[in-house]
Amino acid sequence: MKRLALGLALSLFASMPALADGSAIRIATEGAYPPFNLTKPDGQLAGLEVELANALCERMKRSCTVVAQDWDGIIPGLMARKYDAIMATMNITPERLKSIAFSTPYMVVPAYFVAATGSGIDGTLETLRGKEIGAQTSTTHYRYAEKHFGDAVTLRSYDTTANLLADLKSDRIAAAITTGATASDWVREDASKSIQLVGKPLIDADVFGPGIGVGLRKDDTALKQDFDAAIESVVKDGTLAGIAAKYVDFSITP
Repeated sequence: MKRLALGLALSLFASMPALADGSAIRIATEGAYPPFNLTKPDGQLAGLEVELANALCERMKRSCTVVAQDWDGIIPGLMARKYDAIMATMNITPERLKSIAFSTPYMVVPAYFVAATGSGIDGTLETLRGKEIGAQTSTTHYRYAEKHFGDAVTLRSYDTTANLLADLKSDRIAAAITTGATASDWVREDASKSIQLVGKPLIDADVFGPGIGVGLRKDDTALKQDFDAAIESVVKDGTLAGIAAKYVDFSITP
């Protein structure tokens, strides 16, 4: 059904004009994936990607608004022209490239497993076999777990990382897979030290692609060029590294 809906959106909007040069841009983010994007208690969107979006818009000399969109509907919303771009820690993958275009990567973030402290889990198949592990639904992390662990584990999906963490800390799952930055935040903010990063960074170019990019409609070629130039600019002059340093303790520069 999701594929049918996406196909209808593609056919309905394929003939619509691309975004006009110089016009205001609406950028969607999830608002539930700290430290990259989050919703503050007052309802304001914040996080690394929100700050970066504003920096990119400044470089493009475009007026921008960042809006929240649930993850499951974020690509259909783009195709339905609810907004013009996606900055929501979305990896550039062959499957997604069938539907949308991407800017050049603006982040590269490794994935990690998180498990209970002293559990003996080290992220390998041997220590995870027969156990329940969790990942956010429709993400590259979920696909990584499917590909590398298959039927050896019970894989559970979650709508948000907050719910994923809640089940991990309640021992309803043995391990969770998420981005390294989110995993680091979980461990750093866990006063009881009940969870820890385990194993090595999870790397698979076939699953995770070349990095994280701005999701765009395929007909918005001029907007892609603008984003590509702005990303190159913030990488070269250190603006990206400066923003990232406020949120993570490792390099995310492509």
